[in-house]
Amino acid sequence: MSISHNDPLPCILIVDDDLICVQSLHLAVKGLGRVAFTSVASEVVALAQRHRPSVVLLDISMPERDGYELCADLKALPETRDSAIIFITSNSDLDHELRAFAVGAADFVSKPFNLELVKARVQVQLLLRQEQQRLHKSQRDLAHVLQNVPGHITFWDANLHCQLCSDRQGLWFGTSYTPGGSPDAVFGAAIASALCPLLADVLAQEPSNPHSDALTLEFVHQPQHGEPCHLHAFAAFRPDAQDNPGALLLLTDVSAVKRVESALAQERERAAVTLNSIGDSVIATDPRGLITYMNPVAQTTTGWQLKDALGRTIETVMPLRNCDDGVPMQNPIRIALQQERKVGMALNTQLITRSGHPLLVEDSAAPIHDAQGRIAGAVIVFHDSSEMRAMAIKMTHLAQHDQLTDLPNRLLLADRITQSMRSAGAKQMSVALMVLDLDHFKFINDSYGLQVGDQIIRTVANRLTASFPSNATVSRHGGDEFMVLLPDVHSPEQVRIAGQNARAAVHAAIAVDGVEFHVESSVGISVYPDDALTREDLFRHADSALYRAKTDGRNQLSFYSASIEETLTQRSRIDRLLRSALESGAIEVHYQPQVNLNHKTIDTAEALVRIRDEAGQLIPPSEFIPYAEETGLIIPLSREVLTHACRQIKVWRAAGYQLSVAVNISMAQFAQANFFDVLCEQCKAHGVAPESIELEITEGMLTRDPENLRHLLTKLRSYGFKVALDDFGTGYSSLAYLSHLPIDVLKIDKSFVSQMVTSPESASIATTIVQLGKTLHMELVAEGVETQEQAAMLQGFGCETMQGYLYCKPAPGDEITAWLQQLQAGALPTPAGSGDASPLRTPAWHPPPDHASK
Repeated sequence: MSISHNDPLPCILIVDDDLICVQSLHLAVKGLGRVAFTSVASEVVALAQRHRPSVVLLDISMPERDGYELCADLKALPETRDSAIIFITSNSDLDHELRAFAVGAADFVSKPFNLELVKARVQVQLLLRQEQQRLHKSQRDLAHVLQNVPGHITFWDANLHCQLCSDRQGLWFGTSYTPGGSPDAVFGAAIASALCPLLADVLAQEPSNPHSDALTLEFVHQPQHGEPCHLHAFAAFRPDAQDNPGALLLLTDVSAVKRVESALAQERERAAVTLNSIGDSVIATDPRGLITYMNPVAQTTTGWQLKDALGRTIETVMPLRNCDDGVPMQNPIRIALQQERKVGMALNTQLITRSGHPLLVEDSAAPIHDAQGRIAGAVIVFHDSSEMRAMAIKMTHLAQHDQLTDLPNRLLLADRITQSMRSAGAKQMSVALMVLDLDHFKFINDSYGLQVGDQIIRTVANRLTASFPSNATVSRHGGDEFMVLLPDVHSPEQVRIAGQNARAAVHAAIAVDGVEFHVESSVGISVYPDDALTREDLFRHADSALYRAKTDGRNQLSFYSASIEETLTQRSRIDRLLRSALESGAIEVHYQPQVNLNHKTIDTAEALVRIRDEAGQLIPPSEFIPYAEETGLIIPLSREVLTHACRQIKVWRAAGYQLSVAVNISMAQFAQANFFDVLCEQCKAHGVAPESIELEITEGMLTRDPENLRHLLTKLRSYGFKVALDDFGTGYSSLAYLSHLPIDVLKIDKSFVSQMVTSPESASIATTIVQLGKTLHMELVAEGVETQEQAAMLQGFGCETMQGYLYCKPAPGDEITAWLQQLQAGALPTPAGSGDASPLRTPAWHPPPDHASK
């Protein structure tokens, strides 16, 4: 038998020349692991080497080579040295048992077998093997830790004899470790003289005190060659396994720490000199906004001395207000601490000194992070900014530029578009407006945080600016959208190349905090005067082109066209009609029966949602269902359909027709955490049993989180709902998914049914689907059956149930009721309003007896 070597389950090898015994033993250990077996003694060794069994069930009385010899063979192999050998024997003689234990047996199983006892003994051996492996791993891990810990670890008994040392190679002090060695032998005389008093103090502690203090010591060791080494010793009282006094000693080399501390002290001195020398005021706070530092200029500007300001809030020492109306303003320190970003002060800000004197100031505040990236405080740097000219320039810039990227904003871009359009008219040239949107950027913000998102936005802004000539305007309009104005355009090809270059620049890898991001983008382009004659139309048409690029699969470049505008108008119309139908209760549900040809019964009808346009005409589902799924309106729409279906089931029950209704379920509904509860509540509210509802899912759902889907479908079926797989054969689902999912009905897609008469390929696919459904014990329904020839072929394939125009077009519930009544009477006209006055081309149908009798 073939078994994967990568299979995580343990292997159980059965060796017995009696195949009946093999079968019994296989039954006993079923479910405990992978099972391999042989009845030939010469195959045992090779089989064991291949499968590496955890447990071997070995018959003592094997021909050719008995069980004792085979056991010895297995124990000699490195692959099976640790395998548990359980002998199978009908002989309970003590000598046999002693001989078996002598060759390495772990246990016995007596013939005839008690299967439960066999299973229990195998389980015990498997558990023992598992614990043995865990113990070995722990020992290896401990040895690995001791060898790789960045320190020197030793354990000493009460006589200062070393019982354990992590540095067996003598790499630390050039000494070789010998168990039981003295401190001089382990450390060398110089270090031992420093450490022996420490060890003696630790060993002198009271053993019964569970809170004995650890002792530490720092000293400098000067090796024969090289720089002095700063060592830190940590010693603690630890009894050994026999509860005898002992001491654990850890030595670490802190030379690098000492060097860093020295360098840090020098850096602090330099920083203090710098801060005391600059002309700007500098104030630092802790994470709570309490003052921790002020340079001399800040003390002079605010009127506060450092000794008086320490520990006070930033608002106390540096109160700010709006110079126009005197309203207090939030200090930028607070924003820097809360948002962990650099913040500039508003231009009309006044600082009120301790003496009450107002000063116009401008500044910037920034967060301070520690080595782990955590917020450690903030610093604000400010100076007197009384000059109105400087203030006016900055105000103008901030009004016309994006705060994050410093790119022009929509206000400045609009002004430049107007100027470019005027200039293009005089030069007989064109102007292009390009809208660039980053695809799936929300995922980055949600997954990595706004700080990473902001860094990517800034990088994209810089790359776009570098990608276009100096006369172009690159602007940001919030979020992940950029606009680029290209004046003096000669041809559309010039614009296309510029757009492709921009997309390429954006797509190049962006590294943030060690993580690489590859950002794709969609681009929409509108050209003046070809596409628009006004600035507003140029904006709108560029947005329309961007929409086309996104709907075509994103990561695209699209020029504006009239068809885009028409598509957006149609989407807006569908949105209005769909929302209006939901709000006014104008949703319609039509039903199409499913006919069983062999049993001549109609047990199920599929519920199909319909809405009407302004003129009262039905809108094809292909026009509004995709939009509903895209916008999330499919959720309330599906609930409305289920409500209609429940009501119709009750109407049919009252009329004596025991019909079930199949309703389509979208992926959005399955994704809702409360889907099952809402479904059950709706059925309960209308007094409809779950057995009357068939839930149709599409093939595309099978590959999306199949484990959760299987769990939910199992739960639905256990409650009584039937599950049907709709449009089967059109997706890319794996047969593995299909065979493990609780599905009752398989529906053959109409695309195969419509072509199978003329297409051998479609007929072959339909035949395969039918055979697959029968193999998996699923009911089969063929959709879109329109001709007698199609019905005959499907019936010949083995598909008994049909759904399609050949039997009945979708129609409102009352018309289906009338059709059923006429069906009972032997007349088969098409239901009124279905659009076809010709009679149905079907044999005379009769409902099942229980329908007719109610």
